[in-house]
Amino acid sequence: MKKPTGPLPFPPTRRDPESGFTAHGKRFDDPYAWLERLDDAETQGFIATQEAVTRGILDAVPGRDWLRDAVARSARYARLSPPIRRGPNGREFLWQADAEDEKLKLLMRREKGAPLETVLDPNTWPSDEALVFAVPSPDGARVAFGKAVGSTHEAQIHVLDVETGRLLPDRPRGTGHASLAWRPDGSGFFYSACPDPGEVPAGDEAHWNAIYEHRLGSDAPARRVFGDDHDKEYWCSVKVSECGRFAVLFKWDFVHANVVYLLRLADDALLPVAPAMRSLHQVQVIGDSLLIHTDLDAPRGRACVASLAAPTEWRTILPENEDTLQTVAGVGGRLYAVYCQAASHRIRIHAADGTYLRELVLPALGSVNRNEGEGVVSGVSGAWSGDEVWVSFESYVQPPSHYRYDYATDRLTPYHVPDVALDPAAYVTNQVWYASPDGTRVSMFIIHPKDLPRDGKMPVRLSAYGGFNVSLQPRFTAVTAAWLKLGGVLAFANIRGGGEYGRAWHEAAVKTRRQNAFDDYIAAARFLVSAGYTTPARLASRGNSNGGVLVAVTAMQAPEAFGAVFCRAPTLDMLQFPKFGFMSSATVEYGSPDDPVEGAYLAGYSPYHNVRSDRRYPVITFVPALNDRIAPPYDSLKMVARLQAENTRGGPYLLLPLRASGHGGGTTMTALVEQDVDELSFYCWALDVAPPADAAGATGAAGGADVAGAG
Repeated sequence: MKKPTGPLPFPPTRRDPESGFTAHGKRFDDPYAWLERLDDAETQGFIATQEAVTRGILDAVPGRDWLRDAVARSARYARLSPPIRRGPNGREFLWQADAEDEKLKLLMRREKGAPLETVLDPNTWPSDEALVFAVPSPDGARVAFGKAVGSTHEAQIHVLDVETGRLLPDRPRGTGHASLAWRPDGSGFFYSACPDPGEVPAGDEAHWNAIYEHRLGSDAPARRVFGDDHDKEYWCSVKVSECGRFAVLFKWDFVHANVVYLLRLADDALLPVAPAMRSLHQVQVIGDSLLIHTDLDAPRGRACVASLAAPTEWRTILPENEDTLQTVAGVGGRLYAVYCQAASHRIRIHAADGTYLRELVLPALGSVNRNEGEGVVSGVSGAWSGDEVWVSFESYVQPPSHYRYDYATDRLTPYHVPDVALDPAAYVTNQVWYASPDGTRVSMFIIHPKDLPRDGKMPVRLSAYGGFNVSLQPRFTAVTAAWLKLGGVLAFANIRGGGEYGRAWHEAAVKTRRQNAFDDYIAAARFLVSAGYTTPARLASRGNSNGGVLVAVTAMQAPEAFGAVFCRAPTLDMLQFPKFGFMSSATVEYGSPDDPVEGAYLAGYSPYHNVRSDRRYPVITFVPALNDRIAPPYDSLKMVARLQAENTRGGPYLLLPLRASGHGGGTTMTALVEQDVDELSFYCWALDVAPPADAAGATGAAGGADVAGAG
């Protein structure tokens, strides 16, 4: 279990001393740029030899069978979504997976009381193919779905005839299909996509995203209905209103701002709602009015209404207050406002005119909303004209669950609460506040078994995100559940750069203010030690995506604060990230390497350019997803090579490539479970944690989980 005292058998890696570039009058060497050619035999050899060393360590960790059973018990559970109602005869669709399924499948019930039928079952597809989305037509006769290979990005739309089970010959134009919405008559659909190859200059294939309309059975090219002719970095999304009169069109400047227009389907008139790219908005058509959630002139959010006759003339009905208004959904004739209060959710119910009615009491401290490509999506759903209200909920110790809410009785009834063999009553979730170096107060959730002794030696896994307006709120994952079963402590810091406390909190760590996020995170690690939870040697730092950037930078800046680092799907060369796919759009968040001020700032913290030989960095595992389309997978290869060559005092530095995964993980449950087992094995090895030898203890009964069927 102990880390080796001698050097690991890493092979020497070729260094090209001539490779590099000049920016703003300064030379930056890039001796491992050749590793960016992932398909080259030399790069493949590097990956294979590095992986062999890593596998030799992780596979030898005692108790891996216990870890696998613990993860599987919290990952392989029955899943069931609320019904998606389509057509006049009560036809409904729903997502479902049995515990043994590798992937979610789409089912259909033809009418009330009818048996469920399988519509799409990706478990019968090759293991690397993923069902990314599926949208039934308004009459329920067809399903448009996105299939991707090797990851969940770059989906291609196919159309299934539900009655015959056959695929239609339709092949919508463009690449990277997403965000699909049907015309009310089912004659076609709107969708977002990038142009086909050859329609844009080489290198721009991941840009110029737009909304297209595809007409079923038509040989004519899909028409482009909305996009941008000047800024290639913007991307788009679309919804069709419940009334069927409008397509609601969104154009996004990453997650910093968007514009919103209505496309009137009767005559294709384009009506502005929020035409200026300076704030974030969500828009819902309700009767002859618009319900608008915005942070325009309200950093913590407000809700407005406008007439369809004057869609740019807004009237505030829910003014900004001390909590962050994340979403407002009009359901069943009322407004359900989801607030982020100290980084967890509260639901307040209002009348259509904004009058406060009551708070909807949630099962525990947890989360309702979710972050998706189209911003924050409300966890309260249902039709404005209907009488069903669905509420999603999860916490650190309860998996994603669904409830029915009855306003008349003010009752939240379980619809599907999965059993994951984790007793919520056996764990405590505390929220603490600590000071960052500049005096800013930062919140952090700490979760651990109730009977765990506070002896200052507990193994702790610390995580944060700190960017892109993403709020880190209570979420359930199989790997964190297994860590709790192992007796570990979880800590989640709500550092600046996230959206927990509104636009100002996000903007406090954008571009040349990014150091605030790093300072907040290092302060969190030091708080956990000073408060008597752990020691630096028993503290693991874990980050994914932008969180991967975070944990790499803070390991370089404060190596003494961490015992181990798990850095997944990161960007590590902050001077060259814009050349990878869609990453040039992230300059709105990170700043541009081409700007003399922002470029110098990026160079000051870029992990790849700040490796120092005189520091003892902690043991670090870099985890690139080789099919990643969001972050450059080769950055981890370059970083490992540089650390192994230039910092022999610290480490060791391991490479754990994910060969059949994209940015979000594997396409099968088996792949996801094995990735979690490797992560836990790394913590056990690096922090000297011993899993039980007996796997039976990983699958104990759930204590008090309330499980209800769909009915």
